[in-house]
Amino acid sequence: MNKNVNIYIADDIHQMGINLLQNIFNVINLKGFTNTILLNKIKLLSNLGSIKKSALIIRSVRKLDKQFLKSLSESTNVKLICTVSSGFDNIDLIHCKKYKIDVLNVAGANSISAAEHTFALILSISKNILPADKDMKSGIYNYNKFNNVELHSKTIGIIGVGRIGSKVAKIAKAFGMNILGNDIDPKVKRKYSSIKFVALNELIKKSDIITIHTPLNDSTYQLINGKNLSLFHSGSILINCSRGGTVDENPLIKALSKNKLFYAGIDVFENEPFFNNKLTKLKNVILSPHLAGKTVESKQRMAINAAESVIQYFTKKQSKHKFIN
Repeated sequence: MNKNVNIYIADDIHQMGINLLQNIFNVINLKGFTNTILLNKIKLLSNLGSIKKSALIIRSVRKLDKQFLKSLSESTNVKLICTVSSGFDNIDLIHCKKYKIDVLNVAGANSISAAEHTFALILSISKNILPADKDMKSGIYNYNKFNNVELHSKTIGIIGVGRIGSKVAKIAKAFGMNILGNDIDPKVKRKYSSIKFVALNELIKKSDIITIHTPLNDSTYQLINGKNLSLFHSGSILINCSRGGTVDENPLIKALSKNKLFYAGIDVFENEPFFNNKLTKLKNVILSPHLAGKTVESKQRMAINAAESVIQYFTKKQSKHKFIN
């Protein structure tokens, strides 16, 4: 037991993760507050009792900027931020390092869910599931209007062959698809040597389905843009279950409206929870609300992994989870 540490829970996580933390630390529920109110409450709690160290647990929906981190460092005893997500793009890591706040994530815990959702979008599009359902519910029974296609022998191009992208490749292989990959990490290319890795433009030109699974950073921001959208062929499908900022939305909307590509399945948006209303006017797009990595199983797994990593951090045990300091 280490009741000299406070754990502030700022966003909803699965109760099983909370239970693990409560067995060891003081767990304080601060869910539902804006960053300003959250910070003020942590400041007050930091001045009470003998607590010398604290951790803040958030999810990817909460953005922590320079000013928040500065105040957190100067006015509280928070030494660790754990984001219950696969990436760090919701946190200003440069200023975390400057203010000596360690950061943890739970990479990989939702990779199965995200890979499955990717194929749910691919299958829904290629088999016309949504328009067929709409017709049936309107009393229309007409299979001749739909031109469904098989996935077998089609080429899927996977941009980012990491934890999620590699699982997408495994599913694609089971469908008998040809697989192309694009990744800047030499270790990934060596690890998945059965995948043919090509340059991004070549992947776009040769693929029937292009799916994105990269983190969001300076090198991947608007990775799909007006220039390379012109390389998509009219029958191609774009899937984005990574981060909204990896695709420049306005050129994509323009390309879809002019049928420069066949369809898109989009689960992530640059300014979540807000999204470009023009997307809702298109008939050749399926939208979901950043749902890919969120299943009953992944939420539980991510919360448990987050709790374990926080426990390991404060008990000085070697953590299997990645942290940045």
